[in-house]
Amino acid sequence: MKIQKRYHFYAAHRNKEAGEKCGRIHGHTYDVVCIFDLEMNGALTVLFSDIDAKVEPIIKEYDHYFILHEQDTLCAVLDLANEPYKSLPFETSAENMAMWLFNRIKRETGLNICRIELAETKSSNVIYEQ
Repeated sequence: MKIQKRYHFYAAHRNKEAGEKCGRIHGHTYDVVCIFDLEMNGALTVLFSDIDAKVEPIIKEYDHYFILHEQDTLCAVLDLANEPYKSLPFETSAENMAMWLFNRIKRETGLNICRIELAETKSSNVIYEQ
């Protein structure tokens, strides 16, 4: 049985590998769709609220933060200003964020996630599945 859950978070970032426009500081409303492949247990697979209790804290960890590659020189400036941000071991492209969230959800929740869709805009999204 496939179960689909939707989440979102707001974050700023810049991607120095993605050209001038995306290399500047900007923000997105990230829409996240997670699809889980779960076994029926009686009349249901799992309570939707049980999925939310496990997945939402991972997604919301990035909400209203500046997310940056850990090697971005801006990290040092933000540290000096005592400004909170989230550093990640990769450029913060939609593709990398989708894979990162997918793997965190799979590893940390014990849920059988089989697909994640992550959208930075209303017209484009990336899909990562295993």
